[in-house]
Amino acid sequence: MKKLLLILLCLPMIGFGQMGSIISLTIFPTYPTEADTVYIYAELTFSSSDCECFTKIDYLSVNNITASTQHCLGPALAICNTTDTFEFNPLPSGTYIFDLTLSSGFGGPPCTPGIVIDDYDTMTFYVSLTVGIEEHITNKKLLRTIDLLGRETKETNQPLFYIYNDGTVEKRIIIE
Repeated sequence: MKKLLLILLCLPMIGFGQMGSIISLTIFPTYPTEADTVYIYAELTFSSSDCECFTKIDYLSVNNITASTQHCLGPALAICNTTDTFEFNPLPSGTYIFDLTLSSGFGGPPCTPGIVIDDYDTMTFYVSLTVGIEEHITNKKLLRTIDLLGRETKETNQPLFYIYNDGTVEKRIIIE
């Protein structure tokens, strides 16, 4: 009886291999610019009952982001899925590498640090320059009106081409 109790108490500490897994890392917006707040979503799954995670950004260098998330193991074996979010204020343009380490600890929040890393994943993304498009409004003037044969005309009830000084051409049919 004592041996069985000891085995049951030690079983969660020994574990059945990997306690947590990183299923995927995704970024929003898909193609971020310098003006965007960047979100990285980590889809995680655990083989124990407590889904609560504690996340932190460990290190942010020029273009490398090292982050970690820790899961507190629960008392019962159950599949648990969750999504963890990492938010970054607008980043300068360039290529970034996001490294995520997932570990599991024991006890209720806050739990003990994980001894063994459950999973590790990396993602590379690019932040592009913000491109502004200015709208230029010009006062265009009509140079001439021509018909389909290229003759200048003022007649209506036929297809006409209005040629303006800025190089634009409008095709119109005015029926009177």
